[in-house]
Amino acid sequence: MDMGRFKGSTEWTPIYMLIVFVIAAILIITLVKPLLRNAGDVASGNLQQARNFAQSAMWLLFK
Repeated sequence: MDMGRFKGSTEWTPIYMLIVFVIAAILIITLVKPLLRNAGDVASGNLQQARNFAQSAMWLLFK
């Protein structure tokens, strides 16, 4: 079997893999970034609730 004709195709494999990884990274960032931003907004709201609860508890304990 003549392997000479397959030699060129193996040289392109790393380039194709790099392209696939770049596209996957772009898709992941596009999908995950809004989720993280939304989680940050929810966490900041929860932080304010926790602060209010702690202030109420301190007021009740040291009244």
